[in-house]
Amino acid sequence: MQRLIGALLCIATAVTYEAKAHHAQAPFFDQDRTVEVRGTVVRWIFRNPHPVLEIEAENEQGQKVVWAVQFAPATVLAKRGWTDGTFKPGDVVVASGHPSRAPGTYGLEQRAIERADGSPLVP
Repeated sequence: MQRLIGALLCIATAVTYEAKAHHAQAPFFDQDRTVEVRGTVVRWIFRNPHPVLEIEAENEQGQKVVWAVQFAPATVLAKRGWTDGTFKPGDVVVASGHPSRAPGTYGLEQRAIERADGSPLVP
């Protein structure tokens, strides 16, 4: 009986930990809108929990801004062949996805990305 209770406590702890570790994107990114950003890579940060690609592009007023494009977890991308060398500063890319909900920010939850020549990168 004590073993059964111990096992159930372990399972409950694992499920609770898993639920806390996972989070939804909807509170941060507007799932009802999609935007496309064409720009130059400033920096590629390939780490967990989410890699970030910083892209310099022009905003609606023609001013240069840096977009932070968030990707799926690095462990998922690594299994698909992505590395810390997938992007280099100066690369021209086109990213599309759901924009940040925070006013005045330039964040993007990545849905698709391609090189300047139109060749897609599949995360």
